[in-house]
Amino acid sequence: MKKVLLISIMISISALAYAQNNDVSQYANELDCEYPYRYNVSSYLESADELIDLEKYKTIIRNGDISAIEKPYLNDLQLGALSKTELKLFRNLFYAKKGYIFSDKELEKFFMQFDWYKPKSKDVCFTWLEESAINRIKLFENESTVKYDFENRSIIWETWNGGADQRGPLLKLNKDKTFEYIPGKTINRVEKINGTWLVLNNKIILSVENESVLFGGYVTEDASYIKNGSSVIIQYKSPVKISLPLNESQAPQKYNLKWGEKWLMIGSGDCYISNE
Repeated sequence: MKKVLLISIMISISALAYAQNNDVSQYANELDCEYPYRYNVSSYLESADELIDLEKYKTIIRNGDISAIEKPYLNDLQLGALSKTELKLFRNLFYAKKGYIFSDKELEKFFMQFDWYKPKSKDVCFTWLEESAINRIKLFENESTVKYDFENRSIIWETWNGGADQRGPLLKLNKDKTFEYIPGKTINRVEKINGTWLVLNNKIILSVENESVLFGGYVTEDASYIKNGSSVIIQYKSPVKISLPLNESQAPQKYNLKWGEKWLMIGSGDCYISNE
């Protein structure tokens, strides 16, 4: 009886293994690329696409597109492209979405043009992610609190990524007043951004002249990057101005970080001088 039971178990295991091996089509095995990442790949690619347009938030504000702030993982370069008025409107878009009653009649008038705005209360609640987004916008609205002392040096500022394995974004500010921005090693269609820079009112002003971006390709199985995309240069007719506020970074004291000649909060990122 035990022998029969053992044989039955072995047959079941073999059948299961055979079934798993046959889950993949024979055509898939003939494709000339590794197997793509299979879970939520469309959302990864959608997020990657959204980072290409540096003026995307301007369109969101103009259209009152509250669907675009359902998951507000904001981008510093896109925030920096907004004017003072646009930053104010963007921040208050989160309040308007909740039905906030504005004391500022001009804000009320602006949001009343959208059918979804239904003012009902001054007592509104936000999720942690929404609170984080609102505070991030405020950073760009406020004046800088520190002076930039490295205009006569070529500096590579690396954004601290909280201890993750991948490197954070790199902002190379060159002595000749050219810059290069390289995003972190994540799923991103933007390879690098180039232009010129200056310091004005203690803020770093980037004038973006072109972007190198990837079109096509697929997300790798480990969801680390886009592979086999075609690199294309987007040249702007008029440079896109991006304003990045400067503040003291609290990261070294808060997390006992000992490396880096100098730390600064550039935009909303804790950055340090990198030697690479």
